[in-house]
Amino acid sequence: MSLAKKLRINHSLLKPQKNFYISIKYKIAFIVIVLLAICSFFINYYFPEKILDEKIKVLQLNANSSAKMAAYGIAAGIELKNYKPSDSEIKDLVDNTNLKYLIIFKDNSLYYEFNYHLASLNNFKNFNVDHNQNLLKSHADIVRNGRNIGTLYVGFSTELFYSNFEEVKEYFRNVSLGIFIIGSLMSLLIAKIFTNPLKEFVTSVDKISKGDFTEKVTITTNDELGVLANSFNNMLEKISEKNLKMDKINKELEKRVHDRTGKFEDLLVSLKKENAQRKKAEVKIKRSLNEKEILLKEIHHRVKNNLQIVSSLFFFQTKQINDPQMLDLLRDGQNRVKSMALIHEKLYQSSDLANVDFKEYINKLSNFLFQSYNINKSKIKLKINVQDIKLGVDIAVPCGLIINELISNSLKHGFQDNDSGVVQITMGYQEDNKLMLKINDNGSGLPDNFNSEKTDSLGLKLVNNLTTQLNGNIKFKNNNGTEVKLLFETPEAKK
Repeated sequence: MSLAKKLRINHSLLKPQKNFYISIKYKIAFIVIVLLAICSFFINYYFPEKILDEKIKVLQLNANSSAKMAAYGIAAGIELKNYKPSDSEIKDLVDNTNLKYLIIFKDNSLYYEFNYHLASLNNFKNFNVDHNQNLLKSHADIVRNGRNIGTLYVGFSTELFYSNFEEVKEYFRNVSLGIFIIGSLMSLLIAKIFTNPLKEFVTSVDKISKGDFTEKVTITTNDELGVLANSFNNMLEKISEKNLKMDKINKELEKRVHDRTGKFEDLLVSLKKENAQRKKAEVKIKRSLNEKEILLKEIHHRVKNNLQIVSSLFFFQTKQINDPQMLDLLRDGQNRVKSMALIHEKLYQSSDLANVDFKEYINKLSNFLFQSYNINKSKIKLKINVQDIKLGVDIAVPCGLIINELISNSLKHGFQDNDSGVVQITMGYQEDNKLMLKINDNGSGLPDNFNSEKTDSLGLKLVNNLTTQLNGNIKFKNNNGTEVKLLFETPEAKK
């Protein structure tokens, strides 16, 4: 792949999606306009309110001063019993053209009133600014010779003040609007000045990315963009030189590849033929394996059927014999054949023709033996604790026969007719990877002089021989009944 193509791929990866593309110019302008809007809002709302608060404080101070001066000027006259001031005298004392009402109380009784009705409507004793009525209220104690002889209440109109304040607010609105408009236009202009060189740079890079290495970035400003453009142009010159060298190398390589392509084509034809032959051989092998698998399943099926026939022959033979001892022998033989038939039944039913699911096998065999000996499961319980174990046929058959003999012994000899009890089967791998099979019951137990190697029982002799065949070790002992424990190694555990 040429260097021009590489640059083109990288540019397409870095180029922003059109749906989400926003120019830096508009981003800068947007940020500045937002800041200007905040400043304009602040100027328009904060400063007029601040000025209003300050002016109200000044008016309140002036009102308080006027009230105190009037109270001082009238104190001497009020002390006289028959003195009644005229309205003109009172207004001259207050000296405020915005006076709305004036109330004088002497000894807690009304002494003088000017516009008392308006004063009472506006609760003149509540000293604050009533913005709704454009009224500023104040009061002052009338003191004579250190003694409080009355109280003066005054109210001043604020209509003129508020009308002037509306002009102030209008002025601030115009100022903030002017700042916002002029600032917005300036921000767009400044953003354009800053982003125009960037736009030129992007245009040049786009041409270069399409393979035009003769293009140069024409930014000559004495700032970071100018330095970047100069460095980029130097980089382009070096890339152009390397590109020429790479073209020469590519042509040489193409020539060498062309010379060797003929040899590789012959080799590829040969490999294709070998691959076709190998695929045909694989098809034949798979077909052969499928046929052998079907044949092996059929063999297991027929072996199972033949063993089932033998078991049935034993069963029909028991119908013609009345000798209990002979019946036991025939039933034992039938059970042994059944235990082997179950192995082959499990194999042809399974997708794995080499191994037997021994947990399922033990469940089925033990339930069959309980049924064969007519055991009442409400009296004698069966407990099975077996791991998920897979065993090959060479291990499964002798192991199944051993289980058959030991369970049969427990059911035949471990319990009396009316006894109740438990037969438990435990099987699993130990830490040393040996497979442990334990069968125990809580029946009458073993005789005191019991010796498994010197017994005359055909079943126990068979158990000993099968244990030897498995290269295992078997132990019989009394443990609240009979307990038999078999340990042996399996090829699966060795792996």
